[in-house]
Amino acid sequence: MPDMNTDIKQAMHVEAGKSFGTSEANENERRWNDDKIDRKNQDPTNHYDKTRMKLNFEIGPDGKVHPLGYQEKSLEVRLQERLTELDWKPFKPDSKIQPNCCAKFIFGGNHDRTLEMAFGTQIVNLNKGADNSHLQRCSEIEQWAKDVYDWCARRYGEENIIGFQVHLDESSPHIHALIVPVGQRAKSGRECVMWSAKFGKSRYEYGQILREMHTSLYEEVGNKYGLERGDSIVGRNVQHLHKRDYIRKLAKEAKQAEKAVRGLQTMIRKLEREMLAGRNRLKEIDEALASGKITLDRYEAQKADIQKLIAEYQEKLEDKSNKLHAKEQELEQITKDAIKARSVVQPFRNHKVDFTPPQITEKVPLFGTDKWIERQNRSISKQFTEIVRKIEFLYRNDAARQVEAAHNNVLADYGELYQLRRENKILSDTNENLESELNTLLGQLAIPSVRNMIFAVADALISGQPIPVSSGGGGGNSDSDLRWDGHRPDEEDDEYKRRCLMFAVGIVNRQNGMKSYKRK
Repeated sequence: MPDMNTDIKQAMHVEAGKSFGTSEANENERRWNDDKIDRKNQDPTNHYDKTRMKLNFEIGPDGKVHPLGYQEKSLEVRLQERLTELDWKPFKPDSKIQPNCCAKFIFGGNHDRTLEMAFGTQIVNLNKGADNSHLQRCSEIEQWAKDVYDWCARRYGEENIIGFQVHLDESSPHIHALIVPVGQRAKSGRECVMWSAKFGKSRYEYGQILREMHTSLYEEVGNKYGLERGDSIVGRNVQHLHKRDYIRKLAKEAKQAEKAVRGLQTMIRKLEREMLAGRNRLKEIDEALASGKITLDRYEAQKADIQKLIAEYQEKLEDKSNKLHAKEQELEQITKDAIKARSVVQPFRNHKVDFTPPQITEKVPLFGTDKWIERQNRSISKQFTEIVRKIEFLYRNDAARQVEAAHNNVLADYGELYQLRRENKILSDTNENLESELNTLLGQLAIPSVRNMIFAVADALISGQPIPVSSGGGGGNSDSDLRWDGHRPDEEDDEYKRRCLMFAVGIVNRQNGMKSYKRK
């Protein structure tokens, strides 16, 4: 039975892909031998069940169910063929950035509900090394996968769905979909790989599209299977998502909500002061009329203006109060989500156990009542023992799940700690390099002739003019290691201008044979 203490929601995660390698393709299609599976399972956060791998499947280009990995060509080869058809060309191999060429989707949902869709009422042992060879795949999981496939085909085109694999051998059933986002060129109308055509040109557009995708997936698919609209990533497919990133996102949202609450509170206080001032002004003109300081016509005109102003303030006050209430509720929910995300404890499931209370159906005999009572007690004891053992088994499994979740959580946190240390080292080194570049740049800008050259070259680059680069005083071909790839797709204008300026510095350095300008 699904967990009655947890929201039964759908899950959808999408990640932009600049490439898709063989190892990732092999994992999705399970092109592994036993040794590879054993090595993968040495990682405590992984749980690949060999006895359930035969139940994995995929939806092919024909929209039908097939065994996983049935296609002769591997996933990364099929992706490259589709990219070639669309005349996709990445940046130069040594470029630090690359355009997005594919979208990597993961579809899933509530743990208990997806297990129920996959295996029905069959008992699944989720302990590592458990034997689940008795399990059979249910048709409901196949139909759900087909419906998600059809949803993807309607949005992105069937020809652009490169792979659609369904994994039933991990903790929770889920789908991996590899899709090429395709749009049309404005001038020629030709199809091409275009991330912005399907996912927006900015973070704001992406957020809007993602919200619409969740709603559409719920209305067209999730609703049919009792899966509510998804709204967060906590607790879903944790083997693919990082808890740290989710907590960081919640912390940012909480700060924004707190700032909005403070802003609305300030506005409300200001409106209340304005309304009080308006009422005081009404008293003043009442007194002025009574003392004959103003005429009746002027009094009525002023009174009408003040009452109109107070009514406007009242309307604004009600609007801000409603918004404040909504923001306070949003902040409260974010706080709850953050607490839940930091907790490793999951609620015990409400197990539904069929149980009929023992009943005495035999009449009491006239003779041998002691033996009759003994026989009835044995029967009742047997029934109670069976049900207690069944309940004990279910809750022991839940307790083991709790311990494993806590263990995995600690290991994951240690992994993230080491990753943070590595990232901190990289950022520190990057900061030192940037500081050195900044000092050099400031030294160059302090020299008028060099400053004028840098700005002239930067302006030319920004406007798209060709820049002739000749050998400088330093000797050798000064442009041999200077490569310029122009305005990159999806690059913000400000970032492009900054890059033009730094490139101009490099050109001027080589033309003048100057290695650096240190600030004294």
